[in-house]
Amino acid sequence: MIFLIEFMRNIRRAMSLMETCSECRGFHVFDPDKPYLIPRVEVGATPKIVVYNDNGVNLYRYSPVTEKQYETPIVIVYALINKPYILDLAPNRSVVRRFLQAGFDVYLIDWGEADLVQQFSLDEYVDGFLYDFIEEVKTQTNSDKVNILGYCMGGGMAAMYAALYPENVKNLILLAATLYFEKNEVGGMVKLSDKRFFDPKEIIDAYGYIPAWFLAERFKYLRPVENYFTKYINMFLNAENKNLLEDFMRMEKWIHDGVNVAPMAYYRYVKEMYQDNALAEGRLFINGRRVDPKRITMPVAAVVGEKDHLAPPPNTIKFLDFIGSKDKKVFRTPGGHVGTAISRKALTVWDEVAKWLGKRSGKLIPTRDWITCGWRYGPICPI
Repeated sequence: MIFLIEFMRNIRRAMSLMETCSECRGFHVFDPDKPYLIPRVEVGATPKIVVYNDNGVNLYRYSPVTEKQYETPIVIVYALINKPYILDLAPNRSVVRRFLQAGFDVYLIDWGEADLVQQFSLDEYVDGFLYDFIEEVKTQTNSDKVNILGYCMGGGMAAMYAALYPENVKNLILLAATLYFEKNEVGGMVKLSDKRFFDPKEIIDAYGYIPAWFLAERFKYLRPVENYFTKYINMFLNAENKNLLEDFMRMEKWIHDGVNVAPMAYYRYVKEMYQDNALAEGRLFINGRRVDPKRITMPVAAVVGEKDHLAPPPNTIKFLDFIGSKDKKVFRTPGGHVGTAISRKALTVWDEVAKWLGKRSGKLIPTRDWITCGWRYGPICPI
């Protein structure tokens, strides 16, 4: 009898799974750099427009939702790896919406996808694109400074920029940021990148760039049983829960819908950051200028996930000991590297982060017009 009941439940689970797959309109066309079945599900639903573009790198501005907003805008600096819609995965799982609802003017930099032609260096990303895009935000909003939120590798790049140009940064938020790399204290990707076992030049020599699949599989290797087996079993056992199944499909899309990364930027980040801890120790140079973390004197908040196995809390928190800021705050969430941005429990922490930032972002002013703000930059593309 028990076998029969479970058999019938499995049929219902399979039918629910098939129904959800049909609603997501199938899967994306196979791509050699992304050899996965990627479901076609809606992500990144918050309205946004492109207000600036350079060589495939886009600067987005999100539609405001409040009548007043803080005079200092916030620029989200995402990683070169994966796509930034994880910060706006669904209406109820969106860091972007939390900041919009708190009264912030939100911008986001999407680095796009590198190929054999667009092989930008770390210098170009930090001292070229990032510098230019922040100048653009300052011009559009008539602001002397901006707030910056850097996620993962984007946190490292944001810290480099803040050290080089502290006069342009009002506040800095480091979300699960890869900044401090003493392997005996951190673990995670730091141990996986140990110079004794991994040379990024080998993958560059083989492909000429860093393929999206390589990065996806590399992350999954840290927890192979969970990433290759357990989560799919759990998904099937909970397939009758439609909301859970939809969230699973969104996450599957993001995990496997990665981007190819510029080889020399990746090489330097691994060699000088992961393997040599150069940023924290003040030995990193961008365009010939030393990146001194002591020049990061603005208020800094670190947002970390207690269960983050890719960038464990010390990866971010330990870096705070090397900066010059006197105003430092650590926010802890119960989630992992991704859960810190999308789990329901973590999103309540983001309300506290927004309050912390609001107290340091100047006065509230009438909300800037969303569309006309960008007209002088050419055609605006609602996304």
